[in-house]
Amino acid sequence: MNTSGNLGITDIDVLALTVRDGESRRLIDEAITAYRSGALRSAIISTWIAVAYDIIVKARELAGQGETAPQKFVSELENAIVLNDKRKLQTFEAELLHRANCDLEFLAPHEYIAFERLQNDRHLCAHPAFVLEDELYQPSPEQVRAHIVHALQYLLVHAPLQGKSAIARFDADLLSSSFPTTADEISTFLRTRYLDRAKDILVVNLLKAIISAPFGSEHTKYANKIQTLALSLREISKAKTHLYDTEVPRLVASRFERVSDNVLLNICPYLENDPRIWTWLMESDRTRIRRLIETVDEETFKTCGAYSILDIGPLSDVVLNRFDSFDEDVQVAIIAEHPTKKFVSRAIKIYADAGSFRHAEHLGQSLILPLATCFSSEDVKSVLAAASENCQIWHAGGTPEILEQLFDQTNVLLNDTRASWTAFVDQQIARQDGDESAFYSYPKLLERLDESVSDTQHL
Repeated sequence: MNTSGNLGITDIDVLALTVRDGESRRLIDEAITAYRSGALRSAIISTWIAVAYDIIVKARELAGQGETAPQKFVSELENAIVLNDKRKLQTFEAELLHRANCDLEFLAPHEYIAFERLQNDRHLCAHPAFVLEDELYQPSPEQVRAHIVHALQYLLVHAPLQGKSAIARFDADLLSSSFPTTADEISTFLRTRYLDRAKDILVVNLLKAIISAPFGSEHTKYANKIQTLALSLREISKAKTHLYDTEVPRLVASRFERVSDNVLLNICPYLENDPRIWTWLMESDRTRIRRLIETVDEETFKTCGAYSILDIGPLSDVVLNRFDSFDEDVQVAIIAEHPTKKFVSRAIKIYADAGSFRHAEHLGQSLILPLATCFSSEDVKSVLAAASENCQIWHAGGTPEILEQLFDQTNVLLNDTRASWTAFVDQQIARQDGDESAFYSYPKLLERLDESVSDTQHL
């Protein structure tokens, strides 16, 4: 959004149209009209009235939603109104910004400072000292415009988003079909909708909600959102690093000792996105997690994403030992869903033992290609050795295309793997009695090798 320094009057009119409350919009329109007509002191007074009114409206809205601090705020105000306690009402207005900042948590620090300036200027305009006329406070048009813009940008156009109302809104967003799923999209969404203007207390409450959601009494409704929650937690850690590093270790240490076994492994995506969480857990909880990984059934192991925590040092061997206990179909399904470097040697061994043409093609698509970006030069050589030695692989109709894709995906390793690729193709040509155009001579692989040599010579 534009800042007050470059926001023109037409832009102010557009902003005013987005003010949530109708009466607040009417009040700020009065300020804009006074500003246009040159009645600058009147414009400042009207702007303050709009701000004061809107703070009260937002407090009433949150009080109606059951928030404790706004309920107390509104009760005090209404009691003073009923009793016509003018002194109390004057004190209430004098303390309004402080209450909005500290009790209602509506304002960021820079917003509070901006509204303090507005309040001070309002006092100068509404209560002029008895001095010579030419010494009366004369605000500049730029000052007045800044006050109007700040009132709009910092308060009037926004819903009150602290406490329970913000968490309820996040919950509704999360469970909607429109909530983003990639890290970059989640980051943009959270920053623009929640974090860029958030008070510390809102961020802390959001962290609490995200950490608690998959582990509480309503965990079933988040069953398909755990990875999204884990990504959201990671993006908050980037946007609000100090708060995250201060609050999350304490939250984690106190939260999971009360989590039951049937949902405890939902923590796996959280550990994947921030391995430090493992060190923040109590030792008793770490022991429980290790034991559950060793004992849960295959479906639970897959569903909770236990294989995603292979990079957690103390858990790596536990996860791999459990993985090795599964039958091949389960192993292939896990690797296909979560290709990682630690699965490479196991995947190549499974591929090397393919027992039929169709099986070899399935393993090539489900294991080799998903893992290709994790391969080292030695891994590529091992795949080619397996393909060369097992006729169920090299003689499968789909293998030429699979190996062509592998060649393309591991092209950066070609300096180290070229000899192995060449040896494989030469062997296939020999198997076809020297016919380089034969299907099982892998002619497209030969073309790629020739082109790569040509490209190298032109460098």
